[in-house]
Amino acid sequence: MKRNFVVFTVLILFTILAIVPLSLAQSEENVDPNCRTWYRQVNTEGGVLNVRESPNDGRILGTVPNGTVVLFNAGDRTGNWSDITAPGGLTGWVSERFLTYHHYGNRRFTGTMQVQTLDGGPVNLRSPGGEVIAPVPNGTILTVEDRRGYFANITTPEGRQGQIVTQFLICN
Repeated sequence: MKRNFVVFTVLILFTILAIVPLSLAQSEENVDPNCRTWYRQVNTEGGVLNVRESPNDGRILGTVPNGTVVLFNAGDRTGNWSDITAPGGLTGWVSERFLTYHHYGNRRFTGTMQVQTLDGGPVNLRSPGGEVIAPVPNGTILTVEDRRGYFANITTPEGRQGQIVTQFLICN
């Protein structure tokens, strides 16, 4: 009887030790602040998420399937509603409770970041004055010199320097 208790206790201990690190690794707190992206994933437990013209009772513009990665544009002052852009360009307001953080892979900032867009298109590399210098293809690995607000000062693999909106950068 005592032996069964010891075996059972050991099994429970191993189960706990296996689950705790996994849950800690998946938590948002373990993501380097530089790697926190503007991307969110729709989590409706199987249904679709209504995209509305305005928060609360706005007209439904369309729906987004569960599991879809969307771009978070802004939140309302209550924290209950998020303005998002879905793949295909559908933009509108959704209930914040159906969005989970999505970090796209690496959780540690290494000094480089990758361009990530919903549609696979390029982003603009801009001068400090805002003029477009060149398009930067989706997936390009960039060296990040510093980040200030909505812009990151970067260097492309070709040696071009400029700014890119941080909304389109993920840790690689």
